[in-house]
Amino acid sequence: MALSVTGLEACAELLYRKLLQRTHWRTQELARAVKCSAGEVAQTLQALRDEGLVDVSADDPTSFRAVEPCVAFPALLARAMFEGRTLGLSPVEADRFIALHERAAERDEGVARGSGGHRTDASSVVERMVAKVEKDVTFLVPGYVDGGFAFSRPIVDLGLRRGIRLRAVWASSVFDADDAMDHAQWLAQQDVPPRMADAVPVCAMIMDGAAAVVIDHSRTPRMVRPGAELESLCSLAERLWERGAEVRRLRRTPGTGAAQRPRMQMVLRLLADGLTDDAIARRLGCSVRTVRNDVAAAMAALDARSRFQAGARAMRAGLI
Repeated sequence: MALSVTGLEACAELLYRKLLQRTHWRTQELARAVKCSAGEVAQTLQALRDEGLVDVSADDPTSFRAVEPCVAFPALLARAMFEGRTLGLSPVEADRFIALHERAAERDEGVARGSGGHRTDASSVVERMVAKVEKDVTFLVPGYVDGGFAFSRPIVDLGLRRGIRLRAVWASSVFDADDAMDHAQWLAQQDVPPRMADAVPVCAMIMDGAAAVVIDHSRTPRMVRPGAELESLCSLAERLWERGAEVRRLRRTPGTGAAQRPRMQMVLRLLADGLTDDAIARRLGCSVRTVRNDVAAAMAALDARSRFQAGARAMRAGLI
């Protein structure tokens, strides 16, 4: 299998990079653009969806969009670590991968204001912004939209890996959609279940109380900076969260993969701080052998030559 900078087959990476060039693509359009059959493109799209690199477009449910690299690639690396496998990247390819992630995370936010960017999809804008969050994110969700940012597992995975507090308030009508209910159940299993309000007047994501993305009825994203509007939005979010009801139908299933995430996250952070295996084990209350297994998995997935390099690369790649 020919590997590339993403660790995907060459055809899959070509398709993914093409998807990044526009807000959304239909299968036939992609087939013409990459000179492959529609059947081959459909099969590759499904594989990319399974890897969390592609999703349905919220603007057009018959089209597909690329999940932003700053969200998708750290998730790809994290899965490799949890599964004890490597993406097969050489040191040069690993550095190129990390650089691609960093460029994506630093992409000009002008697109969020609709100022000439060629990818103004709301979910893409939110993914780039979430990659910069330091403390907490609050989602306000007035309705269900297939492919919408509020129902994105990669966004939640990124936040959980980085130790961000995630909150979501959904209008009661959202829970009527089967796909939304499935996502709510998954969120509950990650210990971040959404709360329910009779009505949510605005679709928005608020980051660290310092900025927000508001989505209007035309699905156009708009950035909200510090000022009266942001203060009002933050106050609204707090009221809705405090008054929001827990949904009794959501079951929290013990023993899910989410339980592994905090330990691996802390191991990576402590590696970056230069702690020894013994010190990490004492800090986390687990065995040295467990820590060494986590360190080995991190070094393999990141193709790092040393423990410290593994921690540094994990930080650069957006894993912590």
